Amino acid sequence: MVLLVPTTAQSKELAPVVFDGRQLFEVSNSEPFTAQGRADWINSQLQTLVESEEPPKIEIEQRNKSPIIRINGRYLLTVTQRDVVLENSPEEQAVIWSQTIDQAVKKARKERSSKFLWQASLLVSGTLVLAIFLHWGLGRLWRYSLVGPRQLPAVDDNTQDRQSLASNLYSNLTLLLARTIVWVWVILFSLNLFPITRQWSYRLGEDLLVTLIFFLLSIFFSVIAGQYSPSLVRAAILRFSPEPITNIYENFVEPIINLFRLTGSLILLSLSLFWLSKYELIYGFIRFFMDLGLIVSLAWLLSRLFRQFIRIYGIDIVRKLGWEVDELILVFEALANVIIGFIGILAFAQGRFDLIGLLAGLGIGGLAIAFAAQKTLEQLLSTIVLYLDRPFVSGEYIRLQSGLNPQGLFGRVESIGLRSTKIRTPAKSTLFVVPNSIFANLEIENISRGKKIMVLLYLDFSQLLAAPEQALVQEVIKESTNSLFGIDPGSTKINFLDLPEPKITRARVTFFILGSSENSVQLRKRLLELANATMSKKLIAYGIDFKMEEPTIYVESPVTI
Repeated sequence: MVLLVPTTAQSKELAPVVFDGRQLFEVSNSEPFTAQGRADWINSQLQTLVESEEPPKIEIEQRNKSPIIRINGRYLLTVTQRDVVLENSPEEQAVIWSQTIDQAVKKARKERSSKFLWQASLLVSGTLVLAIFLHWGLGRLWRYSLVGPRQLPAVDDNTQDRQSLASNLYSNLTLLLARTIVWVWVILFSLNLFPITRQWSYRLGEDLLVTLIFFLLSIFFSVIAGQYSPSLVRAAILRFSPEPITNIYENFVEPIINLFRLTGSLILLSLSLFWLSKYELIYGFIRFFMDLGLIVSLAWLLSRLFRQFIRIYGIDIVRKLGWEVDELILVFEALANVIIGFIGILAFAQGRFDLIGLLAGLGIGGLAIAFAAQKTLEQLLSTIVLYLDRPFVSGEYIRLQSGLNPQGLFGRVESIGLRSTKIRTPAKSTLFVVPNSIFANLEIENISRGKKIMVLLYLDFSQLLAAPEQALVQEVIKESTNSLFGIDPGSTKINFLDLPEPKITRARVTFFILGSSENSVQLRKRLLELANATMSKKLIAYGIDFKMEEPTIYVESPVTI
């Protein structure tokens, strides 16, 4: 029920009478009622009439020298002098409004019929098909416009790359904007076909167009700023910062510049949602996915930055502390990733639900489940440990030491499930199903990871080296390589070759890197880079100048099964 609120204002106020998303007319305030109160009353009466399915009978009566409009004997409104439009009298205005109301009620009942709803649904389906075709056609047209080499003026490679990047970015944004316009038109057209959705469209439509324009412009500039933000930061650092900070930028930002662009764009896009804050339903829906994407990208960025820090500066810090550099660094890296992920989950959950209550409920429920399913939880936890520690993965050959079989169980890992791991033996081709909890008490020999990576370095000295100088070079190189963690001890071999032209000595250095996983191999390669730098400083200190041929050659030698 709508209450007519008294008003104390003497100035003329207008409020629209909107029925099924269409504005019929405007009424003014009439003491003691506000204009909006009168409009709400009329809207509620018209809605009741349409739902009752009674044939509308509109009558105009005179009371206190003012025309009164009644529908089916029920009071609707009194037309006052403040309601009239142009030079009409209240009686003339009442007749015009009566006709407008009669047409609106008949149209509303027609639009609620099953025939109209069926026709409107077909029209919406056809519009969606047309929109899909336009979406696909715009993409084809965009790709066709990029076919063939573009004739650019003769410029250097960096300038041409920047021009190509700017051109592709502009084309992508133009395509995105065109497709957005198509789908916005489809949505607005479909909303205006049905009475209920038309009401939503009217409520949103008062300032929706302006808001949508500013929102799309914000998206446009957010994408541009996000794409070029690393370049702007780099230019500022190169212009105003000393060389060490420039090196930090090149070490941290350049290897993951695309991730910086993605995160920067998502941050700006998240700020652009400010324009939709008044539309709570749309804002809440988009904000959920935007926050999720932003937190994931930030967590990924922090993880990569920490990894860069560990690989570039962590090794030097560990050495300065006098500790041995080993795969414990990888453990710290994994631990940091877990912490970053946990903080990201907390940040995403904050404000969306009662996290403390949820954790408390999970704790109580977890205790009950733990007592009821101890064995099952033991298997699941063992599976989690296997996935985190990764002593083997599917497809690798392993050997397990078993009391029943002195030779051990040798086979190929077929799959790692939630409860058990399946291992296929090579000879009999039988399948062993081993519970995951057993691996914690077994010695696991991973045959597939027994590979070695041979490293080939070529050093070109600026002069012919005599025998004492060659011996000095051998000593420095072996000290640098044998002291590294993960280098096969005693595998370093050095061969010298005197080249008559241009009278230089070339040294070929070979040794083997041992690694159980891709991350550990990458760590050893980084250690090798540091060893090369140390070796260069030592030889230069002895007055021996050389140039290392690039790139360093890595040759894998897998184990034959």
